[in-house]
Amino acid sequence: MNRRAALLRSGVGAARYRLTGHRMPLSVHLLVTERCNALCTTCAQPLRATRELDTNELIRLVDELAACGTVRVGIGGGEPLVRDDIGALVDRCTAHGMWTTLETNGYLYPERAEELRALGRLVIALDGPEEVHDANHEPGSWRKAVAAVRVARARGLDVHIVATVTRANVERLDEVLDLADELDVTADFQLLQGRPWLSPARLAELAPADSAVRKAFRGLLEARLAGRRVGSTEKFLRYMLTWEDLSVPTSTVPHEDVHCLAGQLYCAVQPDGRVSPCSMSPALPGGVREHGFGAAFDALRDNPCRACTSTALTEYNYLYNLNAPTLLEWVKTLRPQGGPEKGATRRGGE
Repeated sequence: MNRRAALLRSGVGAARYRLTGHRMPLSVHLLVTERCNALCTTCAQPLRATRELDTNELIRLVDELAACGTVRVGIGGGEPLVRDDIGALVDRCTAHGMWTTLETNGYLYPERAEELRALGRLVIALDGPEEVHDANHEPGSWRKAVAAVRVARARGLDVHIVATVTRANVERLDEVLDLADELDVTADFQLLQGRPWLSPARLAELAPADSAVRKAFRGLLEARLAGRRVGSTEKFLRYMLTWEDLSVPTSTVPHEDVHCLAGQLYCAVQPDGRVSPCSMSPALPGGVREHGFGAAFDALRDNPCRACTSTALTEYNYLYNLNAPTLLEWVKTLRPQGGPEKGATRRGGE
């Protein structure tokens, strides 16, 4: 399935939910591991250990997702490419007609590009110039990430780079956009907040002041309006400027006109098979191993969160709420498969 078909099917599913209340997992964030081949400054996730779903369990899960009406699968981790079965997983998703994306640090992508040829999009962490990116990650990581982007683009694959906003790059996001121009990709931006594996002390050390973040997002909004390669919609960027306290990434009350649909039209599956309303929410006990995906998703009915600062989740909330300005921006980005046009702006995603 290409993005055009995925957007159409998502719209139909969202309209059905709005009219009848019928819940279905249109988008699933499939976290396949907490392992990683890097230990980045901004992430302590690889220090945790989880009994991951094995290959057969993942394949059965994908079959269940298809039966439940899933349109899009976002594969993440940890670093998903530390698993040997990701190519088979991508092939199974696409065989079911699901638009499939993969998030990676890029280290292992060049040697595995051929087995990932069915991907709809590759998402690579890239926080800016070499010294900035390596400060946020680890020495040598920038060169590996850029090499992966170049290989993917040479193969005609749609690529988004995602920059995590920290003290190291909050005043240099224009350089991320310059890099996006050079590499012929779209740039997305996310906050550090909302990563439960980061200690409060580490978060306080790395996270920029709210005032600096708002200034940076005002700059991104101006860049978006000027036609630069900012993946986020105008509506999301304006939304971020109204969030009162960025150190608190979630809210139990609605924020502006956001109606959170986590657990209604999208969810996350943790590496051990437990299911949560989204990647920022706690997972319920049990999960796909014990109950199967359909029953685990059906149990996601009482999500106390009503809004958050997650880039991808808020964009999906706008999309699935059939927000007219957001829908228009998504539709404008659609183009035939075969690679992006030089200088074009596209919308971001999880």
